[in-house]
Amino acid sequence: MDEPYFRLVESYRNFEDRICHRTMLNVGFLDNITKSQLTSIQTRLTNLAKGNPDIFEDADLSVNQYVAQFWTQLISGKKIDSSFDNPANANKWVDADTLKHTQVREIGAEWLCFQSLEQLGVKEFLKNLGWDQSRIQLTLTQIISRAVYPASELKTTRLIQENSAVCEITKYPVEQITKDKLYQNALKLYEIKDSLEAHLSRKTNELFDLNDKIVSIEGQRHKI
Repeated sequence: MDEPYFRLVESYRNFEDRICHRTMLNVGFLDNITKSQLTSIQTRLTNLAKGNPDIFEDADLSVNQYVAQFWTQLISGKKIDSSFDNPANANKWVDADTLKHTQVREIGAEWLCFQSLEQLGVKEFLKNLGWDQSRIQLTLTQIISRAVYPASELKTTRLIQENSAVCEITKYPVEQITKDKLYQNALKLYEIKDSLEAHLSRKTNELFDLNDKIVSIEGQRHKI
C-alpha cells in the first residue's frame, strides 16, 4: 500500500494576480497521522507565519511536536521571516498561572439593563422633558444599579464605586457619584413617575405588540 509523501506548500498571488504555489518544506512520510491532525498542524503553522500564535497548545502532543519540528526547520532554512523563533516561546505570551486581576468590575447584568432602557427609549423620553445630558446619564446609572442590586442610596453608591462598571456604559463620571446625588435624583424621577409609567406602557405595547383591554371579573374592572 502506497504511503503519502507530505510537503508544506505556500499559496500566494503573483503580480498578475494569479494563484501560485511554492514548496516551503519537504516533510516526507508521516506515520499514523490523521486528517484532523494534519489540519491542526497546518492551522498552527499558518497562524505562526501570520504572527498570530495560539495562546494555548493543542491537547494532542503529536501535533505540538510536529509544529515545533516543522517551524524550527522553516526558520533555520530561512523560509519564513518571523520574530517567533520557537512556537513554545510564542505560547508564553500569556501565563495563566501568574495571571492577576486588578480593578475588576461587573458589567454583564448592567449591559443587559442598559440595552433594555435603550429599547424602551428612556433616554429620549428624558431628553424631551428638557433634562440635560449629565442628569440623563446619572438617571440611567441609578436605574440600572437599582435593578441589578436593589439597596439604599449609600449601598448603591458603594456598588457603583467599587464593584460595577455601569458608569463605563452610561458615561457618567464614577468619581461624581454620591448618595446625596442619587437621593435627589430619585426625587426628580418620582416627580415624573406618572408620565414615565405611561411612556413605558406605550413602549412595551409597541415592542411586544400588546393591546390594553378593560375586563370585568366578579363585578370589578381591571386593565390588562
